[in-house]
Amino acid sequence: MTEILENFSITLQEWLMNPLFNPFNYLLLAVCAFWLFRRISILQTGGKFWEPFHIVGDTLYIHAAFYCIGRRVVPFSEMASVQISQGSGRGGRRYIVKIRRKKGITKCFMIGVNKRGLQKLEELKKALKKHRVGVREWG
Repeated sequence: MTEILENFSITLQEWLMNPLFNPFNYLLLAVCAFWLFRRISILQTGGKFWEPFHIVGDTLYIHAAFYCIGRRVVPFSEMASVQISQGSGRGGRRYIVKIRRKKGITKCFMIGVNKRGLQKLEELKKALKKHRVGVREWG
């Protein structure tokens, strides 16, 4: 029995060392494909690839591929309030935008603290004011 387990262990190690059969490569490829698909699918409505969001008419389209789970299309009429706060982490400082919907569901996405990010944040604030959605700013 130990000989069988030893042979299995050796075979498994050889299999994982082969770059063609390494499951980590397939996992990485799947995650990248998922990210690309989510980014491209939201771009069908307009906007640019690297923007955190874009606004078309009375709808906010969130481009976040990983950390915004579920539907990323939020009409302004469904928004109860928006909270904007500053956060920091590995990637540096950023603005965290939390959208509380009238249904009670919260959506969250991030905007980088740079020139383009600040312009997008001002654009979002103007659109929220236009549609009479309450905004709270922290930090």
